[in-house]
Amino acid sequence: MKISNSHTKRHNRVRLLCAACSIAGYSIAGYSSAFAETSASKTGSIETVEVIAEKNLGLNLGEVNSASNRLGLSAMDLPGSVEFISKEDIKILADYTSLAAITRATGFSASASPGNGGTATSVRGFNGHSSVAYTYDGVRLYVGAGTVTFPADTWTIERVDILRGAGSVINGVGAIGATVNYVSKQPEFENISSEVDVAVGSEDLVRIAFGSGGQLTDNTAYRVDLVNHESDGYVDNGDERRSAIAASLLHKPMDNLDIQFSVDYAETDQSAYWGTPLVNGEIIGSTRDENYNIDDGIVEYEDLWPRVSIEWQVTDAIRFRNDTFYMKADRHWRNVESYDYNSSTGDIDRSFFLEILHEQRQWGSRSDVLLDLDTAGLHSHLNIGAEFNLIDFTHRNNRPYSGSDSVDLFSPNSGHWADGVDSVTSKDFESETFQYAVFADYLLEFNEQVSLVAGVRYDDIDFEREDFERSNAVGHFEAAEKSDADFSGTSWRIGAVYQPSSSLSLYAQYSEALDSIQSILSATNTNLDLGEGTQIEVGLKHSLWDDKAQYTIALFDIEKDNLLSDNPGGIQEQIGQQSSRGIEIDLAVQLNNTLSLDANLALVDAEYDEFVSGDDYSGNRPRNIPRKTSNLWLNWTPVSHVLVDAGVRYVGERYSNNSNTAELPSYTVFDIGIRWQLDNALSISLRGKNLTDEEDFVLAPYGNQWVLGQGRNYQLGMNYQF
Repeated sequence: MKISNSHTKRHNRVRLLCAACSIAGYSIAGYSSAFAETSASKTGSIETVEVIAEKNLGLNLGEVNSASNRLGLSAMDLPGSVEFISKEDIKILADYTSLAAITRATGFSASASPGNGGTATSVRGFNGHSSVAYTYDGVRLYVGAGTVTFPADTWTIERVDILRGAGSVINGVGAIGATVNYVSKQPEFENISSEVDVAVGSEDLVRIAFGSGGQLTDNTAYRVDLVNHESDGYVDNGDERRSAIAASLLHKPMDNLDIQFSVDYAETDQSAYWGTPLVNGEIIGSTRDENYNIDDGIVEYEDLWPRVSIEWQVTDAIRFRNDTFYMKADRHWRNVESYDYNSSTGDIDRSFFLEILHEQRQWGSRSDVLLDLDTAGLHSHLNIGAEFNLIDFTHRNNRPYSGSDSVDLFSPNSGHWADGVDSVTSKDFESETFQYAVFADYLLEFNEQVSLVAGVRYDDIDFEREDFERSNAVGHFEAAEKSDADFSGTSWRIGAVYQPSSSLSLYAQYSEALDSIQSILSATNTNLDLGEGTQIEVGLKHSLWDDKAQYTIALFDIEKDNLLSDNPGGIQEQIGQQSSRGIEIDLAVQLNNTLSLDANLALVDAEYDEFVSGDDYSGNRPRNIPRKTSNLWLNWTPVSHVLVDAGVRYVGERYSNNSNTAELPSYTVFDIGIRWQLDNALSISLRGKNLTDEEDFVLAPYGNQWVLGQGRNYQLGMNYQF
């Protein structure tokens, strides 16, 4: 696998490729300078600073949200909770990872660790990749053994569209909590423009990004974005590096036909930090910078995503769309992952010497037709389509993950992988998954005030798994075995929207969703069914004071059945149930010409209604689920050319076990930044994150340790556009 090559060779190769693309981009920009404009209307100008201040706060209620529907409905017209995160927001707040960006959204909190790709979140009372679906340009990213590692960097992203609540009608199994769609930057038929973005900061951060796009010929446009990000990390031996490239070419052979070729590629060396061990249930402050992993720990990801998209406006009333793609995702972990404090010796006893490699290949295609109809004098939209995905997944490991040693609590001598491992890495299992779905969405407009939105989707997942015969350690032998299963089900939703005025929307929705209680691509029990969820949601969206204030309110009630639970006889059955109910509030206000506010709040009451796994956990709150999350952000332009932003993010207490006896502390993180637009092309920025150095900033539990968030850090940035 390429991912196993040495760091030096691999990064030299990527840097050479980045340099070549940069030179090409500069050449294109130079060639087009005769007609490229550098007026004040370009992004980065003084006027743009003011626009960014407003854009950063608006709820974009009139914008189409791609995560929530295929009918082209705006947020005001949709009976559901949606949210937008723009590239301007991401740039201003210096949110370089997808996790950093989406955990500012309403109700989202991190539960990220290297074991889930560093991207897992919880929302609406449900946690992890089995309940929060991720898509890229609308294409579903299926989860290999509980991990999602793409996109690697937000530089290639135009915006993030979010649908909170059940979204199986749009994206199938595993979307009961939320759907997150990352929308890549797109080619546009405009004068060629380019930008360079550079940042340096704490932990020896060095980040260089380049982007360019525009019109090449009368019917061809391009877009290319690349980034290289390096840091020493916020714990010892916690280096992280990633390089990402995204390129697209749009061709219009006819005015009504778009054909776009795109490819994304990323290599990531994530910090091999698996958490800080607890001592008597707490973190000792002097150990927060220590890394208890081995010196040669590996957390590496490599992703490749080529695809072709076609959009054909057949007639004024018929539009055809198709996305066909190939995805390759390789992942490699080699670490010591379990750290336990030994009260007798005062040392940390390490165990679980683990090596895992994933190879995932996904081929897929999705087609749909959007029809504008008039029936009995009523206007309607109908979207019908189908999709399929074929996914090959190979899992290698050194199970039974034996090996143990001890290191000093305050000065761990980390050692190397070969010092403690006594098993070999070999192929564990392979799986082949064929998924297909048919779907339909329908909008019926009774009049200008009342509309009905409905959707239905059928998913069928044919799964085959082969476990290989192997002996990975002395006295441990595994027999070969084959198994297969068919997971299928129907999702549907129906909702109504009432708009007494163009600025006010009231809605109600009922939906049924499908969820998975095990990773689809690595299922170990083929006799289990999919989880089934139902959601009832009501809410309102309102814009007032000439759009200077916008707010949304949503109330929801969700139930998920078919959890794996023990019956009274001690036999495991799918008899469990989990429920969640709550309220979400999102607010944006332009207080005056220079000051604006953006805030959100989510209150969630989640519990296991029926869940027995050895002990009876019924009535307890599920792990990693906070009752309260909130964000508050202020934007201020004290003088022309200057934007000051400051904000706070709060995540309430969570439990790290089903018995609710171990609690993760709440945390509050303060950030502040200042951006100065020197002229039409050049801006500089200074940002401080986690200014109070919040010690309770815990992303997730991992065994008997906590994965801590980054402490106080600073960044200096420069952006130049030409």
